Amino acid sequence: RSPRGAPARASASRRAGTKHRRGDDENDTSAAIEIEARRAATRAAVESAWREGGALANSPKDDVQRVVLGTIAVARHYELLIEQQKTHFAKYGQGEVLPDDHADPAWVASRLRMVSVMTGVAPRSVPDMVQQGGAGILSLSANSIMRVVLELKALVPNGDVAHVVHLEPDLLIVGAKDLKTVTYGSRDAMAFLRAIPMPEPCVRLLICEEPGLLLGKGGVERLQQIRETAEEHGENMRATCAALDDEGWLDVNAQRWFTNVFCGYY
Repeated sequence: RSPRGAPARASASRRAGTKHRRGDDENDTSAAIEIEARRAATRAAVESAWREGGALANSPKDDVQRVVLGTIAVARHYELLIEQQKTHFAKYGQGEVLPDDHADPAWVASRLRMVSVMTGVAPRSVPDMVQQGGAGILSLSANSIMRVVLELKALVPNGDVAHVVHLEPDLLIVGAKDLKTVTYGSRDAMAFLRAIPMPEPCVRLLICEEPGLLLGKGGVERLQQIRETAEEHGENMRATCAALDDEGWLDVNAQRWFTNVFCGYY
């Protein structure tokens, strides 16, 4: 038979276990509150950095949230990357290590805000440019961006430069290192399209919708695809532009047809 004191000891053990679990729950709750407080502080710092100069002044709440979370995601990506780079450097004594600034969400926000202001790309879309263009986007200067933007505006006066650099952020990175690469590459690409021949409004639209052509992306194979497509749809293309001069712009329906034909499969 069980000793007479066993129920009392068991009861005391249960009370102790309950108290211990209660303590664990309180610790978990405190840790969760602390983590959420740090996250909230980070979100607030990022939003504040973006709002300097009124960058988010007219943005709806959903866009602000998207901008903040996208910026934090960029910083988190580089935080993990920098850790890997440091480990690799410590092990092998070589390799690139990005500055720790890249892992600071507020610093990243200030850089992305500048890119948005200088290019006209909507704040909610700027973090996407880093995913495509890489860390080079965060190292751009206002002057280098302005030089590329002015070059593109001269190239396609009636085009949407913000749309162009959002699709192809490498234009900003390449132009910052050597603007002549963008200048001469652009002229060569447009000269090729005009020689197909392709009407000027179509040339400008294709450059705006596939700006990688300005950097030679796709190479000779892509240019040959464009030539073949232009030959196949030449009659429709000329009819579409018949009422337009060189400075004209295709209407919405004509743009949809052209981009579906020339860019849809690429």
